Amino acid sequence: MAKSGYEKAYDELQEIIAQLNNDEIGIDDLSKKVKRAQKLIQACKSKLRNIEEDLHDLFEEEE
Repeated sequence: MAKSGYEKAYDELQEIIAQLNNDEIGIDDLSKKVKRAQKLIQACKSKLRNIEEDLHDLFEEEE
């Protein structure tokens, strides 16, 4: 099964975090990686908010 956009973003974010923790990112790439991580976090949060709203709507319809 193919990974969803959320799963891909989460995996990439985990990879960046691991690189930061292991000092694998040089100073020249640090800013670029941090900015990318910020975009990935925003994308993941947005997806989770959308799912939460969908579930909320679904359960309200059942009442």
